[in-house]
Amino acid sequence: MEACLNKNVTKFILNKAKKKDFVKLLYNKDVFKPTETSKFLLEAVVNNFPKKKVNVLDLGCGNGIIGIYLLKKFKNISNMSFSDVSGKAITNAKQNCELNKISQNRAQFIQSNLFNNMNGLKFDIIINDVSGISYKIARKSNWFKNIPCESGDDGTKLTLNVIKNFRNFLKPNGKIFFPIISFSNEKKIINYFNKSNIKAKMISINKWPAPKEFYNHIIMMKKLKKLKKINFDEKYGLIIANTKIFQAN
Repeated sequence: MEACLNKNVTKFILNKAKKKDFVKLLYNKDVFKPTETSKFLLEAVVNNFPKKKVNVLDLGCGNGIIGIYLLKKFKNISNMSFSDVSGKAITNAKQNCELNKISQNRAQFIQSNLFNNMNGLKFDIIINDVSGISYKIARKSNWFKNIPCESGDDGTKLTLNVIKNFRNFLKPNGKIFFPIISFSNEKKIINYFNKSNIKAKMISINKWPAPKEFYNHIIMMKKLKKLKKINFDEKYGLIIANTKIFQAN
């Protein structure tokens, strides 16, 4: 997934990607670093990307990896809006756009808490990569060092907020892509789809072993699982989580 170029810059490489699609990334320790979920989400979007001309919102953009990769790969993107609640993330995404020679005409940057600063904007595609795991797990992981995670103890707070509001910012026949991670209350999110008549289709499922630091907190994790706030499997001494990628209209 990544190869180090020097102590400051890393090259992001998606499976089967062409050389022209490789993305150089300058990291900031105070900005969320892409995880396997970011990779799974990006792969699903690439495999289901439309051929017509589109404008796209990278919601929870972090350092900009998803938006930059798509801009390099697809010429039918008229504009990519990079959005994040963190000003440091917006600055980092701008730096990485410059590093990858993304035209200023194809990128705009919006510091926003989800959709709060997007009145009047409409998109053909929304890609949601905001935090979707229990904050009790997030704060024990290396993913959120120096980075806040306001996802709630069952990990659904931000995802549900996005799902409740995305239609207000989607053009007719537009679509949203988003992950549901088993370190959250998946059933709660799925039940909301059904109650709200949202037609969501799962387009990929990916299983992955939890990072080693999680094994020090297995008692807490089993308690959260018993309370049905998260879910995971245990196999061959490993904690196995999964990421499902959904598409909705």
